[in-house]
Amino acid sequence: MVFIELAIALLVLKFIVDKFKSFRNARRAYRLGCKPLRCPDRNDPFGWRAVRDRRKAMKDHRFPVHQGMQMDQVGKNPHTILKRYPLMEVIMTRDPENIKTILATQVSHWELGQVRRDLFSEHAGRGLHTLEGQAWKNSRSRIRPQFSQASIGNLGLFERHEQDLLLKLAPGTDGWTSTTDLQPLFLRMTLDVITEFIYGQSVYSLNSSSQRALSGSGRGTPPNVENFARCVDEVTDYVASVSPYGKWYKYIPARHFKQSRATVRALVDWYVDRAVEQAATKSEKEPSTSSGFVILDELAKLTDDKLWLRNETLSLLLAGQGPTASLIVWLFYHLARNPSVYHKLRLVILEELGTESGVEHITLHKLRACGLLQNCIHEALRLGSVVPNTARSAACDTTLPHGGGPEGTDPVFVPKGSIVFLAMFSLHHRADIWGEDVEEFKPERWDGRDRTWEFNPFGGGPRACIGQQFAITEVSYVAVRLIQQFDDIQFMDDPGTILYNTNIHNKSATGVKVRLHRSQAE
Repeated sequence: MVFIELAIALLVLKFIVDKFKSFRNARRAYRLGCKPLRCPDRNDPFGWRAVRDRRKAMKDHRFPVHQGMQMDQVGKNPHTILKRYPLMEVIMTRDPENIKTILATQVSHWELGQVRRDLFSEHAGRGLHTLEGQAWKNSRSRIRPQFSQASIGNLGLFERHEQDLLLKLAPGTDGWTSTTDLQPLFLRMTLDVITEFIYGQSVYSLNSSSQRALSGSGRGTPPNVENFARCVDEVTDYVASVSPYGKWYKYIPARHFKQSRATVRALVDWYVDRAVEQAATKSEKEPSTSSGFVILDELAKLTDDKLWLRNETLSLLLAGQGPTASLIVWLFYHLARNPSVYHKLRLVILEELGTESGVEHITLHKLRACGLLQNCIHEALRLGSVVPNTARSAACDTTLPHGGGPEGTDPVFVPKGSIVFLAMFSLHHRADIWGEDVEEFKPERWDGRDRTWEFNPFGGGPRACIGQQFAITEVSYVAVRLIQQFDDIQFMDDPGTILYNTNIHNKSATGVKVRLHRSQAE
């Protein structure tokens, strides 16, 4: 009986505290000229219907589309809304000015939030993508120089792993490959590239013979390298699956996640141990024995803190591999659905970058200068939105310029601790910005179009993705090399509604099932 009375008393106290906070926030909002947000869940005060609808959208592989439909329910200018879930409320926005305010102009008013910091630290530790304040500035100042033009321009890195990809795309006697799902191949290839770029040695998930041949420099074979790719996937999938539960994620069973995390960390620690030992025994003037630029080797010159090196490099790996793979996936998904664009792009590539035998003619400058190629990549980024959502928490009482009032044009008061979801997919699919043909793959829409906050695939402001140019370069190179060597493409899946596998990144729920025709010598 005592426990029941105590529970009732706590509920009453919470009700009183919430009412007081609501009254205080309303007074502050009034003084600042702010108006309340509109909410599509008026008949769902506890948020249970929102949870049900979210689960259905995820099951139907339409979750990012579902977010936009929720906003459309509130009337004029439906670009910032309040969403209710059990035990929490969140703000959702696809307004460019609001996004600019959060990521750039009032960045000091916002932080990642405790839940995101804790959740992402579960698998990557305290690194660049989970740190705040001065610790984040210190980390970024060390990491950012590693993504110089010289380091990302090592096209030989991409060529080595593109050759492994080609081995999986052997054509038959008629010149056509069998029906192949490109998505898992791209996921593995980007993992191979990023591990070599960061650690100086690829895990060769696409090439089992090279993987078996791996051996350490006086340290033996890297541990569990054959399971690394699978464990990276399992770690990422776990984090994505529990993130909707907020701070309650800690109560969800995580045995398989912990086993996979241990495998990933063991291999990364092996790389780190080797790099620290080499840095300690090598003079500063002694040239590197690596065949190319290696991020870990450069960082090991700055510190011998093995935990820091593990956290930072693992953070870069997990943040860099997924979005890059997703971008290549969406590029070839839409090229396969639009073969006329594929053929036009191939003609441009052969003219500007040469034939398949002319690898030496491909340069970083030429890749960036190939207008149609970059337009296709931007359009794939827009339609696919490889990072469909990101979130911030208000570090203090603050405001957003739009979203309040009956037409959504008035400023909004945002109390400290409020969570705001930046719905990038929904932003990139706004018909009032991109036109009534917003769902069509039209690279020409980028001719003469300036980059603004209406297009935000890699974030913006001080925390913009430092690896975005590396990702674009990798995608550009791989696309050029594949298109040089295959003169035709057939989409072998249902050409109907596009389905999304949305976790941390946005992938195709149906893969990229195609047939490719090997070109004759040009």
